[in-house]
Amino acid sequence: MNAFIFCNNKYITDWGPLLIDNQSLTIRDEEVIHLVDNHILYMNSIFGSPNKELFKIIISDNPQLQSVSNIWDWSLGITKGNTIIMKDISISHISQNRFMQVLRHELNHIYLNKLNAKYNIPRWFEEGFSMYYANENFLSNKLLIANHINNTDMFIIDQLDAKFNSKSKKQFNFAYAYSQVLFNFFIMDYSELILIEVIKDIKSGHIFKDAFYNNTLLTVNNYNIKVIDNIKSNFWWLKLMDFPSFLFIIAPLLLIVAFIIVKIKNYTIIKRWKLEEKLEELKDHEN
Repeated sequence: MNAFIFCNNKYITDWGPLLIDNQSLTIRDEEVIHLVDNHILYMNSIFGSPNKELFKIIISDNPQLQSVSNIWDWSLGITKGNTIIMKDISISHISQNRFMQVLRHELNHIYLNKLNAKYNIPRWFEEGFSMYYANENFLSNKLLIANHINNTDMFIIDQLDAKFNSKSKKQFNFAYAYSQVLFNFFIMDYSELILIEVIKDIKSGHIFKDAFYNNTLLTVNNYNIKVIDNIKSNFWWLKLMDFPSFLFIIAPLLLIVAFIIVKIKNYTIIKRWKLEEKLEELKDHEN
């Protein structure tokens, strides 16, 4: 197991020196270090080590950090370059387990940022990768995508970065949800082994589009068309889980089922009554 070495206010890790600026009264440095240690081992075991530049984790108890990012109000954590800024649970009001899951998500951003300073990975791939390797597979994201299934203009992959940078939470949430679907479909369709090859190509200096094409024989835009077709084929039923629509569809069916159950129950009662009457008649006849 990787051992952290404390040296000159820095923790020496397999990803390079780590600085922790912890303003939390709840989350202890030792807990952060333990999670980082385990996650580094996990990611390195799959993709190998990135560069060893210094990185930093800040746990902030200041709710007024809008200058850091236009999404700070509704985000739980953000990564800028090699710095992670996490909202302390005292202001995010999430569980400690969820906090640690978000920290793993942000560490995945750090991993990608450390691969090669010259490459440019699209935001959808970054977010999808970061969610997948933090075990964030939210049904709510799939429901959001299903609700836009007839509006294919929303799925233009080249416009996702603009949605991520939008001040609209609605636009941001859609981009985040679609990133999950795009990435998860990649894993299902091509496997993690192909993903490892894409990461290797990026490490060796290929730009993302070339690394993607070399391993899938598809351009990113053609891949997006493939994903949209999959959504149309496999996500339509999720629209039924949208509660008002679901209730509108299921209510008549429930009424029919209830009517049938009542009819069967009434038939059984009447049949029992008739049987009891016959038994009474037989008793009277015997007497």
